[in-house]
Amino acid sequence: MEFVQLTEEEFYDYTHKHFSHFTQTLENYRLKVDEGTETYLVGVKDNAEVKAACLLTLGRVMRVFKVAYTNRGPVMDYNDQAVVQAFFKGLEYFLKGKKVLYIRIDPYEVLNVRDHDGNIIEETGNKSLIDMFEDMGYIHDGYTTGFSPDTQIRWHSTLDLKDKTEDELFKSFDSLRKRNIKRADKDGIKVKYLGLEDIGIFTDFMEDTSEMKEFFDRGAPFYKSRKEYFKDKVMIPLAYVDLEEYVEAIEKDKNKLEREIEKAEKQLERDKENQKAKNKIENLSVQLQNIKKKYDEGKALNKQYGKELSVAASYYINTNHEVAYLAGGTANEFRHFAGSYAIQWEMIKYALEQNVDIYNFYGISGKFTEDAEDYGVIQFKKGFNATVNEYIGDFVKPVNKIAYNAYQLLKK
Repeated sequence: MEFVQLTEEEFYDYTHKHFSHFTQTLENYRLKVDEGTETYLVGVKDNAEVKAACLLTLGRVMRVFKVAYTNRGPVMDYNDQAVVQAFFKGLEYFLKGKKVLYIRIDPYEVLNVRDHDGNIIEETGNKSLIDMFEDMGYIHDGYTTGFSPDTQIRWHSTLDLKDKTEDELFKSFDSLRKRNIKRADKDGIKVKYLGLEDIGIFTDFMEDTSEMKEFFDRGAPFYKSRKEYFKDKVMIPLAYVDLEEYVEAIEKDKNKLEREIEKAEKQLERDKENQKAKNKIENLSVQLQNIKKKYDEGKALNKQYGKELSVAASYYINTNHEVAYLAGGTANEFRHFAGSYAIQWEMIKYALEQNVDIYNFYGISGKFTEDAEDYGVIQFKKGFNATVNEYIGDFVKPVNKIAYNAYQLLKK
């Protein structure tokens, strides 16, 4: 068993078959290389068989030194101690000649499965991995919460699709999710997919949403480059209203209500004491008022925006292991169209069609109190009956211990 540099084909075959994050893909390797990042495909082979694989990047620190990062890797069976030892011993030897100050790793391994109130549903047994890394000289960053631009999120909200049907999943959603999905369908919200040439529509949504909610957005270059390299594995669904169909559907509802009111009024003419008819007229009149408002709004929007009104857009990076919802934005003035719900349901159905077992709503802060910065997002994802994956977190190992200690003093 030996630590080696893998060919592109070897790396692709292994990560395609074994559960891995989209950062540990051949597409991401080619993107990093073309961006000018020092990047390697490394792993362990037993004779000709690949037993571990990892996309490894090197970045500058303190001008002279470098930092190595595995970014949700390496991909391996962590229960196979022979593979683990061969990989990490080989990795350190590999990096010593490259002026690496320290290694940062964040394996894509779940520590606990929780509900969206923070309660542990399942302990995976991976706590022993923390002890294993510490025995190898790695320093655990701790059980972090919140968001950082420097490290990957330690908490994901995920929906298990394995052996589930579309009907079973829909029934498992809470009443608000079901109602909004049905409303989006009734309002004729449609979903189409943006190509690279139209990605500006999505990035405009993200800019508007980040300004309104004050969250960190990756920025247009990130989204454009991933679409260029991941191609069809990046999907950018856009929710829109066909305003002509929308107005037509409302007009039908309006006409139906008017006929029902007219019928009830005739009943009341025949019997002035018909309380049931009186109540019916009163209730239907309130409904008609609301319908007329929607009708007038639809006509005005149709005149202003033409046939199509874009209301929400999202960004997904998919592998054959999971469909990952990376980001999304909604036009605030058109939130009542429930475009984001239409997109989520459309993509969940897509994951089912592709026989993908995990629908990943992606990052949350890991803070489950009402004062959490993303409390509304947590409640949104909770409503889809998702669970929370708490990952084991980041580990750092000094390669050049003397220089690393000096670096730590400088940071302080």
